[in-house]
This record gives sequence, structure tokens and C-alpha cells, in this order.
Amino acid sequence: MLVLPVLLLYIAYAGAMYNGQGSILFPAAKNGHRLAATLPTGAERIDIPVSFGHARAVYWRPRDVTEPVAAVWYAHGNYETVEDSFAMLQPLVDRNIAVLQYEYPGYDGNDGTPRFDAIRESALATWDWLAQRPEVDAARMVAVGYSIGGGPAAAMSRDRSVRGLVLISTFDSMAATAWRHALPSFLVAFPYDNVARVAEFGGPVLVVHGRRDSVIPFVAGQHLAAAAKQARFVPLECGHADCDPTHVIYGGEVPKALAAWGIIDTPTLQ
Repeated sequence: MLVLPVLLLYIAYAGAMYNGQGSILFPAAKNGHRLAATLPTGAERIDIPVSFGHARAVYWRPRDVTEPVAAVWYAHGNYETVEDSFAMLQPLVDRNIAVLQYEYPGYDGNDGTPRFDAIRESALATWDWLAQRPEVDAARMVAVGYSIGGGPAAAMSRDRSVRGLVLISTFDSMAATAWRHALPSFLVAFPYDNVARVAEFGGPVLVVHGRRDSVIPFVAGQHLAAAAKQARFVPLECGHADCDPTHVIYGGEVPKALAAWGIIDTPTLQ
């Protein structure tokens, strides 16, 4: 007698999750917020034409441009905007690394909405813009993704020549995430498969994940590290958003990995 009511409730739940997954995964889109007019010293707003308008990002030009330098392309988490990453990425800027902070369609007043195809198009456009900068060594470009940003970052390793990949507190695949919420994978409209991408990728991968992460389980980081051909797995005693990104991650683990990969000379300040 209870089978039909339970089935109907599940269908309603699955339908709501399917229809609402865009706003669930990218909740900060179209929130009326605009990028602050005042950017940190050395940072600039860039606008790149795409099919749905413009892709916008923030670019930190390296301080010493006597020769082309390494570069980081960075995709942030879903509840953030680029402004929330300014301080924590400063250690990379201080090491004379060119940094591009990618912003999702619909975020910070950007054109478009954060659909899978729009994210891919705008991510590739900003990567290509960065690779063409005369002060950037395109052979030393690294894709970095935090949380949901791990999807576009890992996907970049399939679409472009990526020297290294850094995945921080991110998921293994959207299909696995759906199953963890008792949903079939065919309902996934954002088919990011980070495990498959790192398994295909021949370059080095840094995976950082908090053992107490209640948003994306620690096992997801373990899956990513196990799939990569060249992996460094750094488990941290923290949760999802309390891992001290400025000092421990972007001031410590990421520079150490870039130095180990031969992308920067040493993990010391320039």
C-alpha cells in the first residue's frame, strides 16, 4: 500500500532536483551583484566576446615581465564570486605567477546563464586569452579548480594543453554525486566527470581535500588521486571551506607542487 505514495514522492523529488539543478549547483547567478569597481593592485577586468555576449574574468598581470612566466587559470566555488578569491590567491601573485580568475556566466553581472555549454565556451575563451598573452609562457599554464570549479578545470585538461591540474575540495563526478543523493545519473545536466578527466590526463595532478568535508565527501578526493597517473594527494584536517586557503593551500601546497613539476623555480617569494 505504501509503494505508490513512496514512488510518487520519489518522482516528485527527482523532478525537482532535475529542474532545479542549475540553481542548486550555481546559486549565485543573477543575484544582482556586480563586480566591485575597485580591484586589487595589479588586477584588471577583462571582457572576451563569446556567442552569448561576453565572458568576463579578472587578470593579475605578473610584476616582472622580463621573460614569459607561469600562469594559473582558476575557477572558484559555486557560492562565491571572483571577489571572494582575491586575498587567498595573492600568494600566487606574489610569486610572479600570472593569474586569471574565471567567472561563470550569470555571476557578478556576467552575460548568459551558467549552463554546461556556456561554462565550457567561456572557460575556453578565457584560457585562450591567457595563453596568448605575451608575458605568459603557454607551456606552463595550470588549471586550478575549487569545489564546483573542479569540473571546468578538469575538463580543460581534455580541451587544451594543460601543464598541470590542481583540484581542491572537489567532486569525483556529477554522476557519483547524483547517486549519493539517490538520483540516477541520466538526470545530470552538468556531466562533469573529473575521475575520467584525470585518468586521461598525462600530466601531474595535485588533489587537496579535507577529511571532515561534509559538502563533498573525502572519498571523492581519494577517487581523484587514485585515478591520476601522476598524483600528489594532500589530505587536510578540515572541512569544505575552512582549510586556510591563503596560507596552507595557495601559499603552501600549490607553490610546492608547481616547483616539483618544474613550473616555477622554487616555492619561495620572488
